[in-house]
Amino acid sequence: MFSRVCRPLRHTGVFLVAVPLLLTGCSRSGEGEEGSAAAENSVPDVSATPVLQSANDKPLPLDAYLLTGDQLEALTKAQSSLVSQCMKRFGLTYSLPSVTAQPNDEGPKTRIDGRYGPQDAQRAAQWGYHPEGGAPKGDGVPWGKPGGQETPEAMTALRGTSDKAKKYGPGGQEINGRKVPDHGCLGEAAKTLTGKADGSIGDHQLAIDLKFQTLERSRQDERTQAVFRKWSACMKERGFSYKDPLDALGDKAWSKTPMPTQREIQVATADSECRKEHNVVGVWYAVDYAYQKQAVDENAEVLDSVGKNIEARMKAAAQAS
Repeated sequence: MFSRVCRPLRHTGVFLVAVPLLLTGCSRSGEGEEGSAAAENSVPDVSATPVLQSANDKPLPLDAYLLTGDQLEALTKAQSSLVSQCMKRFGLTYSLPSVTAQPNDEGPKTRIDGRYGPQDAQRAAQWGYHPEGGAPKGDGVPWGKPGGQETPEAMTALRGTSDKAKKYGPGGQEINGRKVPDHGCLGEAAKTLTGKADGSIGDHQLAIDLKFQTLERSRQDERTQAVFRKWSACMKERGFSYKDPLDALGDKAWSKTPMPTQREIQVATADSECRKEHNVVGVWYAVDYAYQKQAVDENAEVLDSVGKNIEARMKAAAQAS
């Protein structure tokens, strides 16, 4: 069951206390909601349970329908280049702000990194649940903010409207003798890469939905809950009361200080020890894998088109670069 190739996905750095929030949903960034995002209520069989301390290098069935880090980087670079070229036609200098991970953080490097909570015992003993080096200051530049170019003319060229209350506009205005495209230069870049002015270069919404739905179903599955109870009892023996690993990870106390407290490090260390003792990651991963395989089988037709769409976007990105 574990024969598929895993492809890494690089994310920006995030304070890991926020991970439990991902279980309930995700902001819309895909191209639509074709197909059934919800798996049937049947409980899938687990054919094998590996012994794991970390699943970060292991495959999951939805991998083929989600962008890899290299693919996302290529698409982002192509988008930035296309937007800059378009803005230049209107006599404007503009580039999309880059979004990079905080240095030395434990931001996810694969799609599984962080999916089951932190899995590095050595890191936990030094940093608890905090990013390496402490919580980021949060002084990054928001995506799409045209630093120094917030003139109505620049906004119109970029988004197809100068109305700050609207994300995009239909274009059609003339700037320096040239007609603004639908959704502005952002729309023109999106159309080149996705075929639609309002298209997204990110993951398809169905793949996003399935990714989070299968995680939540695997979390609530009795097989996972059984190992969580063992983990919870193990933690209680060490003086800490949490129902499951994500409950410990999401303790609000950790977000109150920029650096980990002694108690946080003690909890994170105990967490790692109890995970290892009861093979928490191995069990959860195996159950999660089964739910993802079920979801892929049940949505095969739509997911096939998702995979082809990724190929088309990557071809367009290569031609644009």
